[in-house]
Amino acid sequence: MQINQSEIQDLKAVVTLTIEPADYQEEVAKQLKQVRQKAQMPGFRPGMVPAGLVKKMYGKGILADVLNKLVGENLQKHIEENKLQILGEPLPSEDSPKIDLDNEETFTFAFDIAVAPEFDAKLNAKNKLNQYEIDVTDEMVQKQVEAYANRFGEYIPEDKEKGTKAEVKPVPVDAELFAKVYGADAPKDEAEFRARVKADIAESLQKDCEYKFGVDAKAAILKKMEKVAFPEDFLKRWVLATNEKMTAEELEKDFPKMIEELKWHLAKDQLMKEFNIDVQKEDVEAYAKEVARLQFTQYGLMHIDDQYLTSYAQEMLKQENQLRGIVERVVENKIYEALKGVVKVEPKKISHEDFGKLFK
Repeated sequence: MQINQSEIQDLKAVVTLTIEPADYQEEVAKQLKQVRQKAQMPGFRPGMVPAGLVKKMYGKGILADVLNKLVGENLQKHIEENKLQILGEPLPSEDSPKIDLDNEETFTFAFDIAVAPEFDAKLNAKNKLNQYEIDVTDEMVQKQVEAYANRFGEYIPEDKEKGTKAEVKPVPVDAELFAKVYGADAPKDEAEFRARVKADIAESLQKDCEYKFGVDAKAAILKKMEKVAFPEDFLKRWVLATNEKMTAEELEKDFPKMIEELKWHLAKDQLMKEFNIDVQKEDVEAYAKEVARLQFTQYGLMHIDDQYLTSYAQEMLKQENQLRGIVERVVENKIYEALKGVVKVEPKKISHEDFGKLFK
């Protein structure tokens, strides 16, 4: 078998595979023999159908399968051995010669490939990123305390005769409420309870601050890559070839976003290598548990048994889309954490109101 690759120009090249009879005849003969041993046909005992008849009936299909396998394996081998970082997947060249299985013995296959551009997504000390810290005010603590008191309060139905509306009567801020919110590890008095509430708010807001750091870091990385060019004609052709339901009009509309996503994907790959980032099973499971815990917290369920959280997280990870999304978040969080060691991080205190404005 001969494999040739044209010179890479504009991030594109053509890989040509020439397959000779010696490359496939032995495998084709082997498979024909296996088919003959199992073939059943009127007038012949099992396994005694003439070889010529078997070849006539099944030969072309077997040859096509063997050729497809040879092409796929050797094309992938060529990509790996030459360390080509290809974009999308190889596509049959539009001017590739037609294959005639009836009259040819030597077959030539040509594929267009596109390779990733060279770029540098790494940030350094010249890049400044804010590390926000949201101030937790007494007013915020009071609102949360009131929310707890209302959540565990008594429901009073509407009374039309008295002209009253349905409402929730909040419970007193006392030891009973502390226990309902924090369980066995409840604070001993109101001062300790408010301090605990404040700490919880601060912890929750810190996650928002870390999210904002990630947003800013991603923006800075993509800013460095804004002039990186891609073989857009090949990518558009590949997208349409692999998404039968997508129209050319839809592609043109969505293509800029696709390019941004491709840039981010390539940047993450580069930064994972730069920082020697490795995602372990334990990392994924821990993040899934945190996602589960936050989901329960949104519904007011503050103290979920760890064993139940673990079980719930495992069920989440059985869903392919959720697993993929969680792995991506873990990778990104590790990248953002690593970036703090190379960029200039500026601590910045901010009010909750002003922090919200940063996302508008």
